[in-house]
Amino acid sequence: MSIPKLSVSNPVLSNLLMVVITALGVYAWVTLPRDLIPEIVTYTARISTFYPGASAETVEKLVTARIEDAIEKVDQIDLITSKSSEGRSDISVQFEEISDRDFDKRIQDLRNAVDRIKDLPSELLDQPEVVAVDISNGVPMVTVAVSGNLDESQMKLAAEALEKQIIKIDGVSNIQVAGVRDREIWVEVDPDRLKSYNLVAEQVSLALSQRNLNLPAGVLEVGQSEFLVRTMGEFRSVAEIAETIIKVTTYGTPVRVKDIATVRDTYQEARTLSRINGQPSISLTIQKKNDGNAIRIIDQIRKIVTPYTEGQTNPVNQMIQKTSSKLTPIELPPETKISLVNDSSVLLRERLGILQNNALLGLVLVVVFLWLFMGSRNAFFAALGIPTAILGALWILKLMGSSINASTLFGLILVIGIVVDDAIVVIENVFRRMEEGLSPAKAAIVGAQEVAWPVLSASLTTMAAFLPLILMSGIPGQFMRVVPITGVVVILASLVEVFAILPAHIAEWSKPTTANSEEGHSNWFVNIQDRYVELLNRILDWRYVIVFGTVLGTFVFSILAFISLPKELFPGEDFPQFYIKVDMPTDYGIEETTQFMEKLERVVKSLPREEYVALVTNIGLQTPTNGLEGTSISSNVAEVLVELVPKDERNRSRDEIIEFLRLQMTEITGAEKIYFDKQEGGPPRGRDVEVKVKGDRIPQLVAIANQLKRKLSSIDGVFDVKDDFKSGKPEIRLRTKGEKLRQFGLTIFQVANNVRNAIEGNTCTVYRDADEAIDVVVKYTKNSMNTIDALSQMMIATPSGISVPLKDIAQISRENSLVDIKRFDVERAITVSASVDREVTSPAIATQVLQATFEDIGFRYPGYSLDFRGEFDQILESFKELGLKLLPMGVMLMYFILGAQFKSFLQPFIILFAIPFGVIGAMVGLLITQSTLSLIALFGVVALAGIVVNDSIVLIDFINQRRNQNQKSKTYDDQEKANDPVDELRDAVLKGSRLRLRPIVLTSITTIAGLIPMFLGLGGKSPVWQPLASTIIFGLLFSTLLTLFVMPALYYIIEGIRSKSQPHYTD
Repeated sequence: MSIPKLSVSNPVLSNLLMVVITALGVYAWVTLPRDLIPEIVTYTARISTFYPGASAETVEKLVTARIEDAIEKVDQIDLITSKSSEGRSDISVQFEEISDRDFDKRIQDLRNAVDRIKDLPSELLDQPEVVAVDISNGVPMVTVAVSGNLDESQMKLAAEALEKQIIKIDGVSNIQVAGVRDREIWVEVDPDRLKSYNLVAEQVSLALSQRNLNLPAGVLEVGQSEFLVRTMGEFRSVAEIAETIIKVTTYGTPVRVKDIATVRDTYQEARTLSRINGQPSISLTIQKKNDGNAIRIIDQIRKIVTPYTEGQTNPVNQMIQKTSSKLTPIELPPETKISLVNDSSVLLRERLGILQNNALLGLVLVVVFLWLFMGSRNAFFAALGIPTAILGALWILKLMGSSINASTLFGLILVIGIVVDDAIVVIENVFRRMEEGLSPAKAAIVGAQEVAWPVLSASLTTMAAFLPLILMSGIPGQFMRVVPITGVVVILASLVEVFAILPAHIAEWSKPTTANSEEGHSNWFVNIQDRYVELLNRILDWRYVIVFGTVLGTFVFSILAFISLPKELFPGEDFPQFYIKVDMPTDYGIEETTQFMEKLERVVKSLPREEYVALVTNIGLQTPTNGLEGTSISSNVAEVLVELVPKDERNRSRDEIIEFLRLQMTEITGAEKIYFDKQEGGPPRGRDVEVKVKGDRIPQLVAIANQLKRKLSSIDGVFDVKDDFKSGKPEIRLRTKGEKLRQFGLTIFQVANNVRNAIEGNTCTVYRDADEAIDVVVKYTKNSMNTIDALSQMMIATPSGISVPLKDIAQISRENSLVDIKRFDVERAITVSASVDREVTSPAIATQVLQATFEDIGFRYPGYSLDFRGEFDQILESFKELGLKLLPMGVMLMYFILGAQFKSFLQPFIILFAIPFGVIGAMVGLLITQSTLSLIALFGVVALAGIVVNDSIVLIDFINQRRNQNQKSKTYDDQEKANDPVDELRDAVLKGSRLRLRPIVLTSITTIAGLIPMFLGLGGKSPVWQPLASTIIFGLLFSTLLTLFVMPALYYIIEGIRSKSQPHYTD
């Protein structure tokens, strides 16, 4: 029993199936997590090694290079990059796209390779640590900023209270807190007073650690009782720390801490600072788990912070009271503000809302066109399959661990019109059978079975074009492959609906019909069919001219359009935020950098207040913008995140605002670099232009990088040219005198440790205040250690008990240093990068200019090379993969499917001829809309290949059926017709084309209608997805014209030649 027959004979089963699919789909829609983009997985490992006291050059030579040599032969490594800095080596190992199981094996291979290294320095803090980088559970969603006219301790308490509440929310994986300084007790010793008492700082640390004790002394038995004995010597107040005795003089006078030092209850020295709208702040960056629903999580966070944002202080006090019984309630001043910044849910709601609106509008348009062409009842049958197929697909996506994101929703939009194609073909054929006199039940069975193979073949060819796209590699592939996955799943679900559910609905709810009824052919369309056949008849007379003219025109136009269209990886998008990043001179401290950033903030605040939401300033660090870099931490770097209002609520675009600020920045001086970073549409990627200079000597690398920067700066439309080389802060280097060290019984480590403790401080013990553990740090006062001479006079204690000045045992010099040394593919490298104004030039053109200018770099500088890894390189790789690998693979799969269906080697070529004509339409669409040929547009061209052949399949199948019917209906008396196979073929072409005109037009119109709202931006504009919609709309429009007029002519030519070459016999 066939599936349609089972459906008609048991409608209860079909309806139950639809109910179950609907229920599961609704559940999936409600519970699926929401994300802006699909999960991006990078198979990356990190190898970290700590080498205290070693310079960047020493770390590179003795640690990084040796580890790189050892791991280079591990299988499936795609790229090795590293950074060697003072005391630390970080190596990143990026693998090819492999399975999770293989990735675990490669991690173990890395560990084994590192363990086999025998010549690493013995002074390493620990063995190199190999870990897998897992970014799936650390996706930042929103930052909660606490600011206002608050005491630092009050701000910290409020932040801690918030943190403890937010971390309880289901789906939150981690909270990163910035701007919080831990409380410390500073014991700042005066070196002159130390010297006067013949003391060194190390003795002060020892006295404090031995005084601050709480030690058990065992159990004392008194009679029949046992008592625990404990010596209580812990500090009970800061004053007790100052009263601690360090030693007693020969005269019996105790020398106390307060005699040689100042004791202060304070906070750690600031390494980084956070500000919001110019005010100091503490920020809590909330990260979600991989399966967390960002919108739901942020909604719950809003519920927690709303009382703060409205200025209601009571809930804050209650939360702080609950945090610790020892904490006292605080009254927050009216100026206190707790803000949500960098809120991903705003953008997520906007982008998903645009796609959802366009999907609903597309669905409405599809239903309207179905009603116009098929009548209300048939339109209802066809439209009913859309939600059923989509909801079924959502359930399957949930089982696959997917999420609702931009790529998923566009995949649904893409197939809204396609999923009704199968239903249209089945319904149209069923009602044609009903017009011939069959009952609804019989017509539903016969009509569905009659077109089963064409429908299945059309669906399989669409999936055949989609499936290779799933194999696309790299980060762009992970971003885009969700679209074909969604499309394939929806098409599979629609096949279930069209054969297992639709026949039952037609049989149960339809009435017998005739050609003149509402559900039959409309009179207005019959007239169109007549005019179509007349025109097609003339085209068949000029078939050779039309077919060969079309082939030539297609080839020439496609080449010209491909050459003339500007190219980019992903279309730009007006994201409502951007970064201003600042590099100050290397000798700047946190205070000097802060002073400059205050001036820069004033410039940014010159923007109209209605254009921006907040300014978030980070001093001492720069965060990665594209997700592919690491955070840079140094006292001379800073950044401002400018969060704009949504684009519909401001008069200027993001790029116009950036250009305005760029001009304003020329009025402030002092910074080495000021540049703008902005997030673009699509997945994370590098800057527009990127080139790596690789070689051995740093000075030569810097010289070549400077040449590249000068050349880039001379190209119109190229701006924000920079490199990642940092010369480092001026360095004071101590070179110990070996003979002197042996004379005084000292080691290099003892000297280095004493100097570090004097400058950075030595945490000698812990002071407990209520439930808070506070480090006690012994250090020299800042004023006493602010010159090289003061450092040279520092006293170092020897094992014999005497003290010796540092200058007697070490040579002190001032030199320049390197902050870090970066390596790329096991070679030293400096990266030069730039942004491009696409209205003036393109990344491809700028990169080509560089390549032409420096093509002889290896000849001019032997041993040095350039590695282009920017957007241009990614475009070439992606276009090559799509055009030379995935598209041919899809076409080959389609050919096999069509060959199996039509049992012919030639007819699949006729059908596949629709693909190049569809490509012409796609190019025309890009030219008309002035879009770029991006990876998304090219992706649409490949997907288009599977869509445009559907109409051709049905057309060729019905022409073949008409020819078979003619053969069966011939009689021996019909000698004239039997001897003229070409006329018989022409009759079959004309009648078969007429018969299929309505379903071909309707399937094309419904697919286009589903995408029209996205193309026109009726439900909101999406610059990322609009080019994909335009390529499919125009490609399908042109290919439909080809299918209706050129393909019958091509079929007539090929089959006519074949018919004439075959012998015909008559009796």
